[in-house]
Amino acid sequence: MTGYGKWLLDEIKSLNAAGAIMLAFIVGVQLAFYLTAPITVLSTITLFATIIGSACTVYMMIGKPINGLLGLISALGYIYINWSAGHFASVLDQLVFVALIDVPLIITWKKWGNRVKDGVKFLSIKGWIFTIVLILALWYPVLMAYTALGDTNPLWDSIVLIIGAMASWYVFKGYGDSYSLWLMSDFVNIALWVSALFIGYSASSLPMLLTMLFYLVTALYGKFYSIWSRKNAK
Repeated sequence: MTGYGKWLLDEIKSLNAAGAIMLAFIVGVQLAFYLTAPITVLSTITLFATIIGSACTVYMMIGKPINGLLGLISALGYIYINWSAGHFASVLDQLVFVALIDVPLIITWKKWGNRVKDGVKFLSIKGWIFTIVLILALWYPVLMAYTALGDTNPLWDSIVLIIGAMASWYVFKGYGDSYSLWLMSDFVNIALWVSALFIGYSASSLPMLLTMLFYLVTALYGKFYSIWSRKNAK
């Protein structure tokens, strides 16, 4: 087995008990959704994207760089799902995620952990004020841009892009505060897919909503118990 292949196997086997239980639950529920609804190309892509995406967040919350490969695979599915739903801002959000997190993780698989071995960085109060002001300042122009582009849900989709892109940037720079932004992003994504479910413009809305709820749980775990948390950084 090659060095990369052995590394992948070791990464897969590194899953802890909490992650294994969470992942088993989401796989079972997503399979139930898939098998009880009409099986289409979209539903099949949704099944694989949500399962692999959930695995990505589980490995991310325990600090394993295999989430880069899993994230890249799931992002391709999410791009298809969001494009089909008319969530064009979320498509760009996935591309930013791939560029800032997935690709660097895949390229630096041997030494990725070096960026946090000396401790995780955290924003100052001034840094957080700047972050929040920037999010609010960007929301209206991005909202107007995606409204003009015909986004089906520009109100929520635009803020998904802004917060998600900022969270990806902070992960790229090695900041543990990214989990606070992921939490914000998860809440907005939940609102986005709740809207899609009630309006009925996407057949993927229910499994995607469940996935966003799952992401919320893993983000909470990551914020308070992972290597990116303030408690463990100390």
